[in-house]
Amino acid sequence: MIFRLLAFLLFTVFILTPVTAAEHNTELQQLFEADQNARRDLDVGWDEIDALDEANRAEVFSMLAKGEIKTGLDYFYAAVIMQHSESVEHIRLAHFFATISAQLGYERAKWMQAASWDRLLMYFEQPQWYGTQFSTNDQGEWRLHEVQEGAVTDEQRAEWRVPSLEESRNRAIERNRN
Repeated sequence: MIFRLLAFLLFTVFILTPVTAAEHNTELQQLFEADQNARRDLDVGWDEIDALDEANRAEVFSMLAKGEIKTGLDYFYAAVIMQHSESVEHIRLAHFFATISAQLGYERAKWMQAASWDRLLMYFEQPQWYGTQFSTNDQGEWRLHEVQEGAVTDEQRAEWRVPSLEESRNRAIERNRN
């Protein structure tokens, strides 16, 4: 239900908003930067990150309702924030926002489209296509979530700004060395 309402609101915003060169939302950029910095900081625990994620998602919904998310970069930031959720609906919104961002010309959003698609597949207990999603096993070792071989080629991954499957597998190995 919320997905349909948000889709309707976004459609309405696109139809009624005059096409101008809008500046990106700096408040949303700050939320994005806080999101990314928390994940880089080894002293921040997952409970604290979860609380930040929840607050950030609430802010994104508020900005969306006020029509404050306008540019490709804004939608990219919103997509990343929505992606950091355990809710399938939020991850669907992340994919939706990434798609809008890419349509508005923001190139990095292509990776986010692939990542949100992979994450959706992962939550439906399906192999991912692009190889963007990692997890840890019971011993705390990083691994690349199962990939559906042949669903996407490395050439297609490159078009979506995603590393090759071999590079992604090596990334998991490298994470375990640190």
